[in-house]
Amino acid sequence: MSGPKLFIWYHPTSFYSQKVLLYMKEKRLTNYDYKVVNLMEMEQFDYDFVKNVNPKSEIPVVKIGDKIVPDSSTIIQTLEDTFKEGYPNLTPSDKGHHFEQLYNSLEIRTLTFGAMHNVELTTNREIPDEPRLNYLTKIATKRPAILKAQAEAHPDVAEIYNEKLQQTVNFKVDKARLECELVKLEVILEETEQHLLQMDEKSWLCGNNITLADIYLALLMRRLVYVGLAYRYWGNGKRPNLSAYYQRWSEKKSFKEVFYPTSA
Repeated sequence: MSGPKLFIWYHPTSFYSQKVLLYMKEKRLTNYDYKVVNLMEMEQFDYDFVKNVNPKSEIPVVKIGDKIVPDSSTIIQTLEDTFKEGYPNLTPSDKGHHFEQLYNSLEIRTLTFGAMHNVELTTNREIPDEPRLNYLTKIATKRPAILKAQAEAHPDVAEIYNEKLQQTVNFKVDKARLECELVKLEVILEETEQHLLQMDEKSWLCGNNITLADIYLALLMRRLVYVGLAYRYWGNGKRPNLSAYYQRWSEKKSFKEVFYPTSA
């Protein structure tokens, strides 16, 4: 198996970075170089990154040969189109594509930051209080200051920094918006439970092989565990098929390497 050289810019707790990393593990794309972009220190706003890697100042970004590709969904589709012969085909069936679209329709940012702001709605969250509070404080105070300073220091890309500053100032997650997503999640995961009920207990969403639909579901469920919302949807006898499905994922090497790298 061969193909173009890969390089990835990512952060280990970034949802969309995890999406690409889990895909790459399941695709058996293990030969790549990387750079961790420290989101806590706002390294995604470094001038070199914005100028030469991704003008949207977002991660992940993957360099495939000489081509720089941003956006997790675009990255995955490009990799799927590039690495074919000798690599697993992770493209789902029509039914799997339906579930893939359902999971991608959810507002992950609302679920993540909504849960971080409204901890009374969470139970057994894995994200510790101190890092959670530090990050929220930095977003509210440090990020606007950095963006303003970068816009002044680098007039050639000032428009990019000012646009990102406006997005930061305008982004609000109220409780009602979060609760709307929680209701939507209830419907989606109940449909998933009923689908799994019809499948063999050792099957994945589309049969014997993992596809992108499975990767997105595993990623979603892991995020719900991380922010303390999982208890609403499975466990303690609720949605046993979904619980068993997540347990199977949690025992996989790829899952451990992405979500628990120090213990994998």
